[in-house]
Amino acid sequence: MARESDSRKFGVVLFDDVKEPMDGFSCVAGKTPSRISGINELSTDVIWWTNIPYQEFYNSTEAWRSPWLRHDKYLVVSPRDALIEWAIDPATADINIVANIAAQAFDGVMRLAFRLIKDVEPRAKMEDVFTGKFLREDLRRLLPELEYPQGEAASIMKSGAAFQEFTKTSLMSMRGGRWVTLRKPRLSYAHEMLQTPVPKGPYEFYGRADMRSFAKKNNNDKAGWVVKHDQPCMSEIAINKFDADVSTIYGFGNATDKDKRIARSWISHPEILIMNKFSEIDVKSIYMAEEYDLLGPQLPEPVKDFLTDKLAETSWSAGIVAETLWRAIPLAEDKTKPGAAVGGDRAHTSWQGAWLKGADKTSMFLSAMQLTEKGYSVVSYGLGWLKVSVLDDNIPDLIKDGLSVGLIPQILDVLPTDSRGQIFHPNELTPWGGDKAAKPFAHFIATGSRDLLWGLDRAMIMPNKEKRKIIIANAQKTHKRWVSSLT
Repeated sequence: MARESDSRKFGVVLFDDVKEPMDGFSCVAGKTPSRISGINELSTDVIWWTNIPYQEFYNSTEAWRSPWLRHDKYLVVSPRDALIEWAIDPATADINIVANIAAQAFDGVMRLAFRLIKDVEPRAKMEDVFTGKFLREDLRRLLPELEYPQGEAASIMKSGAAFQEFTKTSLMSMRGGRWVTLRKPRLSYAHEMLQTPVPKGPYEFYGRADMRSFAKKNNNDKAGWVVKHDQPCMSEIAINKFDADVSTIYGFGNATDKDKRIARSWISHPEILIMNKFSEIDVKSIYMAEEYDLLGPQLPEPVKDFLTDKLAETSWSAGIVAETLWRAIPLAEDKTKPGAAVGGDRAHTSWQGAWLKGADKTSMFLSAMQLTEKGYSVVSYGLGWLKVSVLDDNIPDLIKDGLSVGLIPQILDVLPTDSRGQIFHPNELTPWGGDKAAKPFAHFIATGSRDLLWGLDRAMIMPNKEKRKIIIANAQKTHKRWVSSLT
């Protein structure tokens, strides 16, 4: 990969009060953290990742006026999320450690992202690249051209009406338990999403009379006709009956915001394929695309190389960038792009994005069902992760069962506590049931090998390939059989 520019540095700012961002701690990656008493003390050649939530950043404070500041969800994780994933509790850890690790985590992701852009666009400059409200917006330049619904089709392509990013199940939390997060390995999950068959236009609308005619070809089973049809369909549906044991987990249309309850009535093809197995569906109308397509093969060659790099599978930073890439596909149309729709209803995602949202919903639903069948209470899921309500004593069993179905825990949950020993040891095989390429990463997480993972992550973002080899060669001896598979 090309050597990145040094025109920007990266750091983190953790304000004491996010509603009045003044006093706090700042840290540039690789430097010593320092106390600040105002935004005016922050260097303007640094892009600062803050702990200010999105709403406060744009609506309650003037932070948005500083072009070098970013809100907490600029990445697909917040600073707090990132720290927890590195087994650091931001509520109890020393603020100097918290600020230092958060800054280095942000620096690694941003430099890796820029290096990827630079390999595709050699003339790209850092100050021109990182300008969006989210890194997803900055990386969409690496994606193939997407198709966005227009006119009447745009009016139905709304969050809560045609898709849902998060699902709150109807299962109750365990009394006395706590929520534990499990997730798909980010890089392998990005592969899964990018290999999802997606529609390619033009798109044509068919109403109720058309559906009755189509259904005659399939014993008057309209949903069955859509499922078997070899062209992608976005379907307007009514659910007449849903299997009781499944509906509590699937949570079709379950609202996550009590102030925004929308009666969902449209689903993409990935969802109807699953739902038709557990429910009786009446398809009222459809938008039919001309054919299926794949986005993965259309990505620039440097992006393909990045996604297939063996070392990337074990890199936290690479995983964040990979998740950012696939989650850029479901973004709404860029309003500033020439030819973008003007006025009227605007779709919340592209046609291809709706298919990825449907694929994520069904993939995580199936994982949730697997854990439910093992006796666990899955309370929510979406975007590659799920949360389980579990008693502390049952966490080791949950981690083992999660690994067996391809879900990795957070390092913080596998480390020994006063009442619990090591769940897995480095020389033991973990019961991994996911993508084979992610097996070393799952093993390192399950054995709590934070130092090794940090070294592998730092190796991934180094421009000098020789340094990467040296770090891998000098990794912990107990992991030699695993690390050797990455070179």
